[in-house]
Amino acid sequence: MVTDAFPELGASARVLRPGDDGYDEARLSFNGMVDRRPAVIVQPASTDDVVVAVRAARDAGLPVAIRGGGHSVSGHAIAEGALVVDLRRMRAVTVDPQRRLGRAGGGALWEDVDGATVPHSLFVPGGTFVDTGIGGLTLTGGIGFLMGTGGLTCDNLIEATVVTADGSVVIASARGDADLLWALRGGGGNFGVVTEFVFGLHPLREIHVGAYAVPLADAAAGLEAVGALQREAPPELLFMIVGPTTEDRPENDAEPEGPREFVRLFGVYHGPLAEAEAAMAPLCSLPNLSGGIGPITYPDLQAISGIMPFGMRNYWKGHFVRDLDAEAIAAVVAGMETAIGQASFLLIEAISGRGRIEPDDGAAFGQRAARWNASALAIWENPADDAAQIAWARNVADGLGRSSLTGAGYGNYAPIDETAERVRAGFGDERFDRLRRVKARHDPDNVFRFNHNIPPAAAG
Repeated sequence: MVTDAFPELGASARVLRPGDDGYDEARLSFNGMVDRRPAVIVQPASTDDVVVAVRAARDAGLPVAIRGGGHSVSGHAIAEGALVVDLRRMRAVTVDPQRRLGRAGGGALWEDVDGATVPHSLFVPGGTFVDTGIGGLTLTGGIGFLMGTGGLTCDNLIEATVVTADGSVVIASARGDADLLWALRGGGGNFGVVTEFVFGLHPLREIHVGAYAVPLADAAAGLEAVGALQREAPPELLFMIVGPTTEDRPENDAEPEGPREFVRLFGVYHGPLAEAEAAMAPLCSLPNLSGGIGPITYPDLQAISGIMPFGMRNYWKGHFVRDLDAEAIAAVVAGMETAIGQASFLLIEAISGRGRIEPDDGAAFGQRAARWNASALAIWENPADDAAQIAWARNVADGLGRSSLTGAGYGNYAPIDETAERVRAGFGDERFDRLRRVKARHDPDNVFRFNHNIPPAAAG
């Protein structure tokens, strides 16, 4: 451990510089297209360590990047020539079951949160991969399997401890900095280092999944049926659609083998079996439908997508679409039919129930009127395939654009080259301008700019 450049960091923070043991491992990105070398990586053990690191970065004239789970397609967690605050040592989670509150360190993963809350029959809606960091998911929205009954992840954030650009510690909450709390509910990592999240928790009931599939040739009919069903669905029901894929999910994390000639229609019902069967019954009339309904535990549901390995090449792009109308369905089917390789696919996620309702005290997230988040996920290994895979994802997104709610996609799935115009469109002018004012108050020099950036409002 080398601390000579930042001797004031003290003994509790680990400091890694180029050439140190562990530096190259610490700078690895989820996206294999990203290869960046920070000036220094600081791995704090406490909020106090983060304060010292941010102040040291300012004194040294270094910008600051933030790594939580590191599950970023755009690779913003690792920045060239920056000081990276790597929160992986801050993963502790505690639960107050009587008050239904969960308190989690800024580097916690969803497996940490679920491991602490589920034994109390409580949950906060997380993502769809257990190794996703809570930070990026929460701060940019939070689409998950139980969104219908629990809302977006960001809607459940009730307090956050934030180290801002000058090294101050600010409590974002209804009784503290309420405007900052609003901004953190969807505005991304623009405002500081969140070292602790406090979530409101919900009762966890029984869960049933409808694991259905149709042949790719019947994809349009499947999408139309699920779209119609979801429009009238109770909040307990949420569908996700994946394709092209094999008919059966592999039992491990390897890429599926064999022809990818199917589309999965994956329904999650947060309630009893009889209600789940009644809610999903309309699908049974689909021709060539396979699959059925069965119970599942919440940990098993959260783990059902497996682990997405670090180091694959990734380019994801999509849109929040108003609905699965004829144009959106045509774009999705065309994308599935032209997907390249064995790993690239389309992911269509319903925005349902409480996820479509902004909390009473507000949130920056601005896409609730969309019924679906539709994204092309290009995933591959060989750099020689870069141009073809990127072109495929962009073409799919262009097709979806005609059905887009605002002209933008989901920040957590945005590509490396996401434009400032799409970032703004994701919020709309009114929310974006409010976010710029919050940014100007807490980060007027745009120190935290390695994100889908919201520039500070001009002074005056």
